[in-house]
Amino acid sequence: MVGMPLGPIRIFFMLFLGIEALVVFGTNLAISFAMMVPTAWNNFKNKRIDFKLGILFLISGAIIGPLFGGLLSESLSLELLLLIVTILIIVSGVLIFQAVHFPSKKTISNKTSNFKNIIASVLNIGIGALGGSVGMVLGALRYPVMINYLKTDAKSASATNSFINLIFTIFAFLGHLITSGITGNSHFDIKLFIPLGIAGFLGSYIGSKHVGKYSNRFILKTLYVILFIMGILMIYREFI
Repeated sequence: MVGMPLGPIRIFFMLFLGIEALVVFGTNLAISFAMMVPTAWNNFKNKRIDFKLGILFLISGAIIGPLFGGLLSESLSLELLLLIVTILIIVSGVLIFQAVHFPSKKTISNKTSNFKNIIASVLNIGIGALGGSVGMVLGALRYPVMINYLKTDAKSASATNSFINLIFTIFAFLGHLITSGITGNSHFDIKLFIPLGIAGFLGSYIGSKHVGKYSNRFILKTLYVILFIMGILMIYREFI
């Protein structure tokens, strides 16, 4: 419904169960792909995707950044990256909370300057690289850019995010496969992927079909609650 595969929640439980981190990250990307296929398709059929906005985010945040992050997945401190992701998820929740309950008094405009587009693209390269390295699409971090910075409405942001997330998973997973081929370390578990991928596909299909029934405000409230839950779980993981 919110255009995200909610990877941090899955990653938390998989790591909690003792699954090796690199396997968790690569497998989570494959699961996220399975979840985003029906979501992006339903949003496309219902013409909710803003392709102009999508292309802006696509090249920087769904191709270049994720591929680079996947390639570097074994070169960086994964614990440090997960800590950064946790902080950014909580910050994103706060920003969405602010957008709902303390909205800017400025008039929302559909027009964005070239400067804003450039800044958004740069931010998305960073989000893409960070997410690609730890197996998360980090769609949550794009929402503040879309909603608070580019002033996109919630339904359009959710739908467009699903399209970006779909492409993101392909290139991030490709980066992990290349790295796995070079180092010989496994980044994927087919036995873990099949049940979670099927369940995620069905859940995403149902959720994306009903998103049109909800108001922008309800979607945003749902989003920040989910973000706070994700953040709390990630913080809890640091101390277990």
